[in-house]
Amino acid sequence: MSAEILAPLISPRDANGRLDLGGMASNVARLGQSVDGFLVLGSSGEYVYLSAEERREAVRIVLAGAEGRTVYVQVGSETTKSSAKLAEEAMSLGAAGLLAVTPHYYTPQLRGPALVQYYKTIGAIGPTYLYHIPSYTGMPLDLNDILEIAEVPGVVGMKDSTGNLALLTEVLASCPPGFRYYVGSGGALLAAMAHGARGTIAALANLVPERMRAAVSLFESGHLTEAAEAQRPLTRLNALVTRRYGIPGLKYAAGRLGFAAGDPVPPLLPVPGRAAAEIDDAIAALAAPTAG
Repeated sequence: MSAEILAPLISPRDANGRLDLGGMASNVARLGQSVDGFLVLGSSGEYVYLSAEERREAVRIVLAGAEGRTVYVQVGSETTKSSAKLAEEAMSLGAAGLLAVTPHYYTPQLRGPALVQYYKTIGAIGPTYLYHIPSYTGMPLDLNDILEIAEVPGVVGMKDSTGNLALLTEVLASCPPGFRYYVGSGGALLAAMAHGARGTIAALANLVPERMRAAVSLFESGHLTEAAEAQRPLTRLNALVTRRYGIPGLKYAAGRLGFAAGDPVPPLLPVPGRAAAEIDDAIAALAAPTAG
């Protein structure tokens, strides 16, 4: 089975700072030519800054335009009740599954039974993926934490955005058969595939999914050197729009590539000129057409 490439969609904003649902629909239509599906309300979508109504509308607009492609919805929040409510709405609208980030405020008390019960509740609503992104949550999980959650009924896999290949190999060696692992780092895609990852849900798929697909196709056909060469120029852009400049960098790059984007939600600020120049240079190195 070919590795899946899913885009964790950005949440575009119009000139007045409102969620641009038309722009989101346009991005879905354009990306749909190159990806296997979408994640709505992930970190790339600034989900922590969206109101409950904006979250519902974003899910509706993506499902309406997905044309049969996989749509996962990130439903995790700080309370089990609010997470379960969004999970129920997402599944009723036709989502293929749910991602649930770990709650991350009262972290000392969120190990063991509390976290397991949280995932039990969501897993009972629909197929659920543990979403592990400690760079944002400040809550890293170790192998034992992950294995405990993986045994919860309804938990079918995880999205791991650490880029930690040692953890990846341990997870895939130890989790139940059929456990689906999506790597959340575009720069780690080929290495993750080599160890059995199902695919990727990575910010880079919002920008150049066709280039990611080319690298994956080379890898799957056994052309490992060529695959590595195809991925290598993507790693710089990936680093700039994730670790270095985050959401402001990602939205700037998306706008430069002609996608609906707009500014990040305050208190996040647009990227400064120097960062914009770095991103422009990384895009130019890929010979990717820009808008304007």
